[in-house]
Amino acid sequence: MTVYIETERLRLRDWREDDLLPFQQMNANRQVRRYFPSLLSYRRTELDMRQMNDVIQEHHIGLFAVELKETNGWLGFIGLNFVPKESKYKFDELPFYEIGWRLIPDVWGNGFATEGAEAVLKYAKAQGLKEVYAFTSENNEPSRKVMEKIGMSLYDYFEYPDLSKYHPLKRHVRYYKDLTKLKN
Repeated sequence: MTVYIETERLRLRDWREDDLLPFQQMNANRQVRRYFPSLLSYRRTELDMRQMNDVIQEHHIGLFAVELKETNGWLGFIGLNFVPKESKYKFDELPFYEIGWRLIPDVWGNGFATEGAEAVLKYAKAQGLKEVYAFTSENNEPSRKVMEKIGMSLYDYFEYPDLSKYHPLKRHVRYYKDLTKLKN
């Protein structure tokens, strides 16, 4: 196991086999997925975890597994996702890195997403990244609050691809952070 980032309370590391079942359960949880178009199957979650770990192993950057130092318990993930030019998104700024997080409901409201995301921004800057974006459904207030707490600014609004124009999650927001202005 490699730990890439440590904070006061968290370890951000590569993925282990014993992360799979809690990750599958998290992605099948309606409360966790309420701002996503659908739940994820156990098989899809397994594929996602393997792909996320492959990216971390190759680039030392990605969507890291998060554990609580106090208990060594798995909490979810926080990290960076590379969004390539050849993606479903039609942003002029592509390619870019998107910061993101997803944690188990038991730990919501304890500042873990903010703590981990702030550390990821510093790590990203140390890796040579100059900017990051974040996006979510317009009505996802909890994630938007984290974006604002870590110093991101509202950048624009867009319609999420693959959703009908009447879908309640169609309208999304995108936030931006200039890492060159981030203090070490």
